[in-house]
Amino acid sequence: MSQTNPFPYYVGVNNLQEIANKETRCVVMNILGGESKGVTPTSHEFSGGNIVAGVQYGKSGGKLETKIGDIPAYGSIKEIVDAGIKFDTGVIYLPPTAVAAAAAELIAQNPDLTKIVILTEKVGVKDAAFIRAIAQENKIDVFGGNCLGIGNSWDQVRVGGALGGNNPGESLVKGSVAVFSNSGNFSTTIPEYLKTAGFGTSTVLSSGKDLYIHFAFPEFLYCAENDPRTKAIFCYIEPGGYYEKLALDWIADGTIKLTKPIVACVTGRWKANLSRAVGHAGAIAGGGDDALAKEKWFDSYFGVDMFNPDKPKAGKKGVRIESIQDAPTAMAAVYKEIGENTDFAPFGDLSLKPWFVNEQGLDLPAKLKMTAVEAMAPYNEAIKKLGNQVGAQLTREAMRNKSGASRMNPKTDVTEVHGVPVLDLVVKKFALSNYFAVSSVMPDMKYLPLANAVMNYFTALGTQYMDITARARANGALPNAYLGAAVLTSGNCKLYQDMTEMTKKMIDLFYVDIFGDASVNDALATEKATQKIMPQGETTAKEAEVAAFFGDLLKKEGLETVFTQYAQKYAAANSDVNKLALLLAAMNLSLIWTPLVDRQMTVETAHEISTYLACNGVLVGCCAPQYEVNDFYKSMAACDLSVLNTDFATTCFKLLFNREPADKEQFAINGLLNLLMSNGPGTISAKGAKESVSGGNFIATCYSGWMNNTGRDHGGNGFEAIKFLKDAFGDFDPYLEPDDTKRNAKMKELAQATANKYLETKQTAKREGVMNYFKVPCVNHPVFKGKPVNYDPREVFMDKLFTERNEINHFQVFYHYLVQAMFDVGATKNVFCVNIDGVIATISLDLLWKDVNSGKIDAKAMQDIAFIMFLLGRMVGCSAEIADHKSRGNIMDCRTPASQVEFVG
Repeated sequence: MSQTNPFPYYVGVNNLQEIANKETRCVVMNILGGESKGVTPTSHEFSGGNIVAGVQYGKSGGKLETKIGDIPAYGSIKEIVDAGIKFDTGVIYLPPTAVAAAAAELIAQNPDLTKIVILTEKVGVKDAAFIRAIAQENKIDVFGGNCLGIGNSWDQVRVGGALGGNNPGESLVKGSVAVFSNSGNFSTTIPEYLKTAGFGTSTVLSSGKDLYIHFAFPEFLYCAENDPRTKAIFCYIEPGGYYEKLALDWIADGTIKLTKPIVACVTGRWKANLSRAVGHAGAIAGGGDDALAKEKWFDSYFGVDMFNPDKPKAGKKGVRIESIQDAPTAMAAVYKEIGENTDFAPFGDLSLKPWFVNEQGLDLPAKLKMTAVEAMAPYNEAIKKLGNQVGAQLTREAMRNKSGASRMNPKTDVTEVHGVPVLDLVVKKFALSNYFAVSSVMPDMKYLPLANAVMNYFTALGTQYMDITARARANGALPNAYLGAAVLTSGNCKLYQDMTEMTKKMIDLFYVDIFGDASVNDALATEKATQKIMPQGETTAKEAEVAAFFGDLLKKEGLETVFTQYAQKYAAANSDVNKLALLLAAMNLSLIWTPLVDRQMTVETAHEISTYLACNGVLVGCCAPQYEVNDFYKSMAACDLSVLNTDFATTCFKLLFNREPADKEQFAINGLLNLLMSNGPGTISAKGAKESVSGGNFIATCYSGWMNNTGRDHGGNGFEAIKFLKDAFGDFDPYLEPDDTKRNAKMKELAQATANKYLETKQTAKREGVMNYFKVPCVNHPVFKGKPVNYDPREVFMDKLFTERNEINHFQVFYHYLVQAMFDVGATKNVFCVNIDGVIATISLDLLWKDVNSGKIDAKAMQDIAFIMFLLGRMVGCSAEIADHKSRGNIMDCRTPASQVEFVG
């Protein structure tokens, strides 16, 4: 027997079914607005056509198309009423400031109106109070604001917003639980959860959580008690407001009769210290209505502890749960307590059903391990295609001033390549860095013998372009020009094309079968080798000899993979293929397979990995300034197998200096080449590479592009600092003075003399109005200005690194004396830093010093070698920029927008 309406204010509905049912007829305000157009057709179709008209101010005569017929749009409520269209419910989709006027219009123009549903969030408090007043005066029930709607599961009717999503029938399953939720999203989620324990719903009400809730918890409980379909109630409650306390107090004093149990979920403890609305407008704490307070209200009413899913127990009045994931179990415990059965056999479950699983190589406990399940259609097909998609998929965008490969870290002022600071790269092996730049992942050290051998073979191959280099050098070209000419001439030769095609075919052939596991698989390699798919070519006797060398190396180092197996088996079965090219492609693919399948590089970059490495080999192979008398170069040019095992940084040293490096020198050149890899995406060299990519050029041409943008003032200017230091030291050789005290005293004396000379030069220039006077190189940097004593963290790092190795660089020490002396004599206002260019110059001079002093290297050769070392380091960083730009950039996106172009007359 229903209770009599107990409220001291108007409540027109007596049970939940009256709120929304088959007889409900709605008009939607702002029916053609963006939100309504996405939601209203679904509500209309699901409910069998319960929306009779809409209002779109200024657009009378419009319509909203739905699958079961068009809904007419009028210019006002008066037009709808005048047209004889009857409705009892108004649904408002309007901005907050327009809601009160819309509610007033509905009430004033339609005498049949009984309900208003407000979807809008953050309706002003004064407007909400006004709506409340006129609705009460005219005996109208108001739901919201910020309401997602009302769903009647028995009648399959939805009024208002998107409750239940695009397929409300999946959530609104007929049953005996009434759901009240402050959260719109959880109005959909909770019914889904309850189904897993066999519970359907009677009515689902999204109350909204504006500061003013018009149809709140007391009214809901009253209607639920009177609803014959409902056996229990579930409520989802957020902080803010005293509606729940009022309801529970009224139950306690008999104002409201409630015999049906409640399962309550109170959330939002994290909002306890907030003093402003976050998320829902009513979710404000600090007034005694926070989550903790509300938890106590419910716990006191239930008389039992919070629900424990491991020991499911509830009271006859119900129980409070900590999380909605406990809703099914708690509702089952409540039904057991009151002696009621579930509504139907449970279906579905709440276990995680991940479509993707990646445990990041962690050895997780069994309880935490997950197994991927097949997704529902149509997502399963999309995921299947995605699973067969190789490599990263990057968004195309304008890359003129961007890079996804390098950046200058704004916190450390240190350049990073693929997120790794160049300072950390200093100690990495240069051969592996060549792969890292393009793949974005540093290969494991176990691959070093293979990486050295591959890079040395490409270097040997690159020596074939020395005649072009020599002709350009003889004509006075700078190193960037004569090395650029060599790599440019390599173009897109057949070897590049073949290795690219071979790599592509191997990826297509094996990816689905092996995915991330490229380990030896004799049966699979044999099976795949029967397909004749590789580009045709010939294998010279020398190439066969080198291929055999690589085969032995792979076995010796335990680096064989299914790709190298396949390459050797395919070559054995097909004489019309270049077996060395195929093996090179297979070895390089093996080295980058992990970052490729982990989608840390694109498949397009993987296809061309061998071309990048071969272009690097051209530059190194043609860099020797004294190649005619360099025995190591001659061995390279002859592709002597004995040189292929050389450490790749050592190869660079031997070609440049025509001698064996000492241990200190070998470490220094390896570190220097890695340090030079990049100085960020804004550098001239990177810009040149990107511009050439934007022209649609081959990779070799892109290399030439960055070199054409590099010259004496960028890259070659390292010679300026080296010459400055050489002149400052004069005849003094710090390496011939064994006494540390005497050596340091002499360097301080030289630093003082250099500072005095600089001060005199500067003062003379200022007196004469000369602005472009000589300035001490490598001791200033705009980033590190503004402090009495400046430090470049990169230089500090390198200084510490060499000190720890007991490898003092005397020229770097001199620079520290010099910047102090410049300050002491008044030549500078601050003690300037020794910047990273100073590090590069001092390391370079340290490597050159012995040969320059002995007369083996003259001034021109010293200049060239310093410039070349810059180019060999930067070639690796620019390969990263080229690959990144090819993967991300749009065609011709390095063009300067017309709006940024200026004419200077």
